Amino acid sequence: MQQVSTNVYVETAFRGCNPGFVTTKEGIVMIDSPQNPSDAMKWREQMKGKGEVRYLINTEPHGDHVTGNFFFPGTVIAHQGTRDALSSFDLNMVMERMKVIDPEGLPLMEGYSLKKPSITFSERLLLYLGEHTFEAIHLPGHTASEVAVNIPEERVVFTGDNIFYKVQAFLHQGYPEEWLESLKKIGELDVDVIVPGHGEVCDKSYIKEQASFIEEWVEAVRQAIKQGLSKEEAQAKISFLNRYPMGMGLEAMGPEVQKMNVERLYDLLAAK
Repeated sequence: MQQVSTNVYVETAFRGCNPGFVTTKEGIVMIDSPQNPSDAMKWREQMKGKGEVRYLINTEPHGDHVTGNFFFPGTVIAHQGTRDALSSFDLNMVMERMKVIDPEGLPLMEGYSLKKPSITFSERLLLYLGEHTFEAIHLPGHTASEVAVNIPEERVVFTGDNIFYKVQAFLHQGYPEEWLESLKKIGELDVDVIVPGHGEVCDKSYIKEQASFIEEWVEAVRQAIKQGLSKEEAQAKISFLNRYPMGMGLEAMGPEVQKMNVERLYDLLAAK
């Protein structure tokens, strides 16, 4: 666990997203939850003595951000699109996945159910707890319902997966044009610390590099289409695995992620 400001704690060593929490005078606000049940228990242990979890804000609907909601008290908050996306949450698939990535944690999932957001918003939500402000901002990009959580008193923003710090970015459900605009908006925030969805904690100086990587992905697929390559040919040709490593525990997924990224961008560009 890393303390990145007076009251903000983050974990970047779990498989999946970077969960965090903020301590206030009236309790804890979590941002995302650990994916693996075993990690969720570790996270709960680390929060002991720091207050009661009052709220949990999910930055997106992907499983590595929401699967662990079940293991924590508090009210879940997210974009309405995230709640809508979770209507197709496949519990059996989650269980099968945990058999592979966290078999020791399976007994913890007895009686498991998905804990969905009970408070949602469309563009912006302000939550006040103790002396802290939590500004949840809809910033589509990595997903349609991606959210950043800005804590001005701490000068910290959680960007969700709109930022992957020096690890491979997943563009498989992305909207690159909106993503680039959202990165500009993140850059306008008055913060010192960025907690990315994946990778180490960074600052705003990384935003330009993240934007450039997305632009390179788009241009590579655009050129493939211009050359008359089929989607399958483009998938065989385009890879950025030499640029950044995969995130922790995802090494084996590298080639598949490249193919998914190409497929998504190919479909978006070909539709134009």
